Amino acid sequence: MPREQQKRGRRAADKAEKESKRKREEAPEDAAPKRMKPSTDDEITEGADYIPLDESGAGEENYNEDFNNGAQGDMQGDMPFYGLLDPEEQEYFSRANEVLETTQFQDMEERRIFIESVYKEADGKELKIACSQSCSRLMEKLISMSDIRQVRRLFNKFLGHFLHLVQHRFASHCCETLFVNAAPGVSQKGSKSTVNTDDMDVEEEAEPELSLAEMFIKVVEELEGNWGYLLTERFASHTIRVLLLVLAGEPVDAASNDSVVASRKKERLGIAQGETQEGDVAAHKRAVPEAFEGTLKKVMKDMVAGLDDTYLRALATHPLGNPVLQVLVSLELSHFGKATAKDPKSITKRLIPDENFEEGSETTTFLRGLLYDPVGSRLLETIVRCMPGKLFKGLYKNFIRENITSFARNITAGYVVLRVLERLGKDDLQQALQLLLPQIPNLLERSRLVVPKVLIERCVVRGVDTSPLAGALGDAYDQDPARRLEQLLRLGNATQETAEDAGEPDDAGPAPSQASSAERLHGSLLAQTMLTASGPVSGLIYASLLAQSPESLVKIAKDPTASRVLQHALTLPTSTPQFRRQFAPRFTSSLHELALDTSGSHVVDALWPATKDIFFIKERMAQELARHEFELRDSFVGRAVWRNWAMDLYKRRRGEWTAKAKGIDHSNGTGERPKSRIELARAKFAAKENEKNKGPATGANQV
Repeated sequence: MPREQQKRGRRAADKAEKESKRKREEAPEDAAPKRMKPSTDDEITEGADYIPLDESGAGEENYNEDFNNGAQGDMQGDMPFYGLLDPEEQEYFSRANEVLETTQFQDMEERRIFIESVYKEADGKELKIACSQSCSRLMEKLISMSDIRQVRRLFNKFLGHFLHLVQHRFASHCCETLFVNAAPGVSQKGSKSTVNTDDMDVEEEAEPELSLAEMFIKVVEELEGNWGYLLTERFASHTIRVLLLVLAGEPVDAASNDSVVASRKKERLGIAQGETQEGDVAAHKRAVPEAFEGTLKKVMKDMVAGLDDTYLRALATHPLGNPVLQVLVSLELSHFGKATAKDPKSITKRLIPDENFEEGSETTTFLRGLLYDPVGSRLLETIVRCMPGKLFKGLYKNFIRENITSFARNITAGYVVLRVLERLGKDDLQQALQLLLPQIPNLLERSRLVVPKVLIERCVVRGVDTSPLAGALGDAYDQDPARRLEQLLRLGNATQETAEDAGEPDDAGPAPSQASSAERLHGSLLAQTMLTASGPVSGLIYASLLAQSPESLVKIAKDPTASRVLQHALTLPTSTPQFRRQFAPRFTSSLHELALDTSGSHVVDALWPATKDIFFIKERMAQELARHEFELRDSFVGRAVWRNWAMDLYKRRRGEWTAKAKGIDHSNGTGERPKSRIELARAKFAAKENEKNKGPATGANQV
């Protein structure tokens, strides 16, 4: 059978494709009607209870779709591509990253020269490096170690590209670090700085004409018109929060546990404390130019101007929009004054329009939803911390007080209760204590230790009697003092190991050895807080410590979490001389063993001030340390203990060590070493000789 004649080759394929395309274009439009995507106006119906925002699971496709449909104003199309680094450049910056991680520089000048050389090599490639997956980490380290002049130059290179960079997966972190390190220089004028480069054969780069304050204003102008989208953008939302705090002059400490600058999953690059040339730039408030206040007010207004109240409340439970909303609320109430909460257009008033908090109202329904939401409760914590006093009193009396016990039992709402307890006065706190006392055993059993801990802290601050709280804590744990401390600190592992070493059966049943590190940490923090309250509350811990055997105390001292309880018990003002006289001698036989342990060495250091008024015990401990001098000197922590106990002074000048051990200060107030007897005699003889020499001259002058 003859084959069908077919044309072969690229030209035939192109011709066939063109013909099929022309047929599709000539087809009638209503032949295959397309289902149109409903618009935003069609999706929003009147009386809608929940309007979903785009979650992170939606991916970048939805963002790019909205972005290409005109949601971004000036930006159109995909993200711009700034190019890739050559293999040689990639290798150079990788080696530079390793050098910055090791930080093995002889002095600050050597480090400055190295950073300047890296900047020279990166000239013209800054945007490539910031968008590189591996080299963006180098850019962050480089910014953190740069001085203001270098930060200003790099800031100038980024101008005009921030709208793209803040949305980039890697460059957004570089922008965040740049804003943090540029914040201290916003009050400086843009004068050209001269740098001594005699040792470097490079030409001085021209300084930017704009000051850092003007550059921040330029960043705001670049992002203007896109705030509504950037609030919930996956990468830009972190940078926007930093920008808001910089404009307000607020601290931008991303390492803080309760910080809203960065998420807890953010990678912490290895910049040691104090490695920046400007010092700690993030932990304190700063003075900012007057233009920043107007700019900040306009930015905050533009961010929420296009959102109705329903969408604004939807942001409260959005994983990305909630932290930005926290910053906006805290700045509105703290930076611009709490009186702004009365403004109908303010964010706080739009979130909480009803100040009476009547049951069943729109406000109480919204707040109750935030209480039990893992994301929304954080916004409610911020509101409770910053809201005006009159508004807080209405919230507590009409909404929180009657349900405080049920809120405290909930793992999410309990953190809002903590913020409420921090703001209560003495009378309200005493009333709240009476309401929460029946729930203490249940909270301790379920490892909700933060509520009793904050209760003790606030009772100490407000001067509320803690005796009822001590009774509730004592009833919640075992009546045996030794067993009580094991339950509180979750020392099941230590007890079980001791029983196995002694060959004794474990009759107590399964010990709580499966306790997580978080539970053990909270137990240690509760015990430390109990030690700060004088009276029966601290007496529970002191009695438990005295009931422990020396072997058990050694195990506790070597535990990184539980050892802090021993340190506080030895140094806090609630520690009485009678307790320390009974407690300190129990470490004498194992002092050198603890001095060689990382955690135990801190307990040995705490024994120095604890034995100030019991000198014979301190002298006995010093003798034990002196017998193990070579072991201590061969250990890093051992050398620290040797230095803190002034053992060199103990071996060479025992009298001076004795005076120091007893707390007797023979110095002249200048911090210098006191003079010996022979030095005092020489000074006295020199003074007499000086008087003899001056005598005749004075008489001749009088004649």
